[in-house]
Parts: sequence; structure tokens; C-alpha cells
Amino acid sequence: MMTKDQTLQTLLDLIEQVKSADTDDFFALANIANLNPLRDFSESNLTGIDLRSKNMTKADLIEATLVGASLISTNFTEARLISSNLTQANLTDATLTGASLINANLSGAVLVNATLDSANLTGAILTDAKLTYADVRRSILTSADLNGTKLSETNLSYANLKRAHLINADLSGASLYGADLTGADLRGAVLSDTDFVGANVERTRFNEPRWFSRETKRDLTQRGAIFEV
Repeated sequence: MMTKDQTLQTLLDLIEQVKSADTDDFFALANIANLNPLRDFSESNLTGIDLRSKNMTKADLIEATLVGASLISTNFTEARLISSNLTQANLTDATLTGASLINANLSGAVLVNATLDSANLTGAILTDAKLTYADVRRSILTSADLNGTKLSETNLSYANLKRAHLINADLSGASLYGADLTGADLRGAVLSDTDFVGANVERTRFNEPRWFSRETKRDLTQRGAIFEV
């Protein structure tokens, strides 16, 4: 068994190896430190890290800090990012199919053309995030904060948006086909060419009737939507 001094020296040697490594590759540095990049970084500060095109399938990054991280084309399929901080992160073309992002902070993040099919974003913060052309089908966004979020041309078919906040969000050209918008707040949202066919709009709040024809407004009202003056 190593003494306390030997353990400390081993740790210091390891730190020096990481610092002097001729690479900034996350996987290579984790290997030098004898750490598993998919299992040993929950609650870690990974601010500004570059994980572009890395395979992070089923990674455990619960409560990790990834502020401003470069995550372009990164594969986070079924990853656990619960309560993680992804503020201002770039997730363009990233894959988050089946990922758990419960209570994650994605404010200001870029998720253009990202895939979030069946992801769980319950209670997540996505204020001012950009999800243009993203695939968010069948995702769970219950009570999520999407105020000011850019969701133009986004596929939200069959998504669960119960009690979601979408105030001033841009949903122009978005598909909400079959989505559950029960109790959601869409006041001030841009709804040009937005598809509400088959959506549950019970107690969904709107205040911009100009986006709808008289017939569409009547149909939504009959289905339980609330149009505020």
C-alpha cells in the first residue's frame, strides 16, 4: 500500500503528464489521466471544451459545466446531461437522440439542424437558443422554458410541450403535428405557417390572432385554445 506522500507524488506526476502532453484532445488527455471520458466527468468543469464530432454515446455528464463548448456534430445519443450547463454551447448538427437533458441549461445554445428525437428536456432552459431545422420529434419538453427560442422550420411532431413557455418564440414554418401543447404559453410567438394539425391545444394561450385565418382560429378555439386580447 502506498503511503500518503507516495499517493500525492503519483497524483502530481499524473498532473504533470497531462499538462505536458502534446495534445488537447479530450479522449487522449483522459486516457493519460486514467479516466474514462464517458463515465468520469459528471459534475466536471468542461467550459469551452472541444468535442467536435466525438462519440459521446451514453456519456454520463450529469451536472457538468459545458459553457461555450464546441459540440458540433458530437454524438450524444442516450447521454445523461441532467442539470448540465450548456449555455452558449454550439451543438450544430449534434445528435442527442434519446438523451436526458432534464433541467439542463441550454440558454443561448446553437442547435441548428441538431437531432433531439425522443430526448427528455423536462424543465430545461432554452431561452434564446437556436433550434432552426432541428429534429425534436417525440421529445419531452414539459414545463421547458423556450421563451424567445428560434424554432423556425423545426420538427416538433408528437412532442410533449405541456405547460411549456414559448413566449416570443419563433415557430414560423415549424411542425407541431400531433404535439401536446396542453397549458402551453405561446403569447407573442411568431406562428407564420406553423402546423397545428392534430395538436392538443387545450388551454394553450395565444394573443396573436393575425397568424390565423378566421376558420383556423375558430377550429383552435373549439379544440380548447385560449385567445387573449
